[in-house]
Amino acid sequence: MGGLWGLILFLAIVRFSPSPSPNDLEPSPSLALDQEIEDFFESYWKRPIPLQGLPPPSFTEKETSLSPEACGSCHTQQYADWKESLHSKSMGPGPWGQIIDLTHSSPEEAIQCMTCHAPQGEQIPLVAKKTDREKRTYEKNPHFDSKLQLQGITCAACHVRQHQRFGPLKAEGAATTEYPAGMPNHAGVQRTPYFDKAEFCRDCHQFDPENTLLVNGKPLQDTYREWKNSNWGRGEAGCQECHMPNRRHFWKGIHDAEWVRSGVRTEAQIRQSPSNPWGTLEFGVEVINSAVGHKFPTYITPKVFVRAELLDNAGKPLPGTQQERIIGWDARFEEGKWKEYFDTRIPPGGKSQQTFRWTLPPKAKKIRTWVEVHPDHFYHVHFYPTYLKSQNLTQEGRKLIEKALDDSGRTPYILFEKIFPLN
Repeated sequence: MGGLWGLILFLAIVRFSPSPSPNDLEPSPSLALDQEIEDFFESYWKRPIPLQGLPPPSFTEKETSLSPEACGSCHTQQYADWKESLHSKSMGPGPWGQIIDLTHSSPEEAIQCMTCHAPQGEQIPLVAKKTDREKRTYEKNPHFDSKLQLQGITCAACHVRQHQRFGPLKAEGAATTEYPAGMPNHAGVQRTPYFDKAEFCRDCHQFDPENTLLVNGKPLQDTYREWKNSNWGRGEAGCQECHMPNRRHFWKGIHDAEWVRSGVRTEAQIRQSPSNPWGTLEFGVEVINSAVGHKFPTYITPKVFVRAELLDNAGKPLPGTQQERIIGWDARFEEGKWKEYFDTRIPPGGKSQQTFRWTLPPKAKKIRTWVEVHPDHFYHVHFYPTYLKSQNLTQEGRKLIEKALDDSGRTPYILFEKIFPLN
């Protein structure tokens, strides 16, 4: 196992398939922006992010540091939020368990993965030798920081370029920061409105539909375009408004039950109730994407299970009555190619309508229905178990993937649950 399958977590490497036909991608607005904005993002998000270079001689040790802890010494709330976010875990055991072996077997792929998961030049263990133009070879990065690498998407990844600090425009009504005399302030911050645009998140959350792998006409990562096509995108309500409310640095998503409940609504009802046992009972469940700015869920990783079962008078499930439907995109890399099994994701503003039917047994007194979210289903069920069968894993890589497999099995939660009595 290797290549694309060994790197499904880092889908940015699959950018060399034939271009799609126009019919595959319509209707869709252009992803292009004004040239000035595009030039900014092309320059700012050059990845890997170039090495910072020598700091200004007036900087203190803390000002020259790229560590999140150094930033957190003043920006305490942002640091506390980041520590709880998945950005801080983007180089967890799953990604690192693959990359650690790829740095030896396929360094170019390892670097491509890290350009989103740990994008700073100082986080990349290898650099290309400048003298080898025809066949690229790699050498150790003399500026590599192993601790910084495992901290994933850090403060500096978004806010520091060549030791200069960048950030959004001041929030309306925010007071001007006053630094006490003698406190280092890294020469202030250069502010730009582009930090508040959805395009700031695009490069790591969207594959170019014209230059990347498609599965049944769809890029494996299409979140920005899903947003762009939605009422949220047309109204320019960017990613930050939902995932960074009040500029908090949580970036919550599918792993957070309360967060998902704020964007997804579930309704259930008995549609047809028989007047006697052995009649047909019909039960409906609707899952509504009421406030998610892209498809729910957006990636192939999560699965959402809509389930219902009959209970007896004591509330115990009646054997053989549980039924389920799945919301998600089931795409897998098998026998050297991607195969789509189904795509039942809910577009923004849309709904998934499920109907359950039973021939009602005499002992049935209640219906239990629930919606269960498995944020890491693809990895836990398909990817990690298969990846661990490889004979080429190092001991360290295998241990990390085993940890990732265990972690991925701990993330499911119940989004909605309700019991209906059968009168």
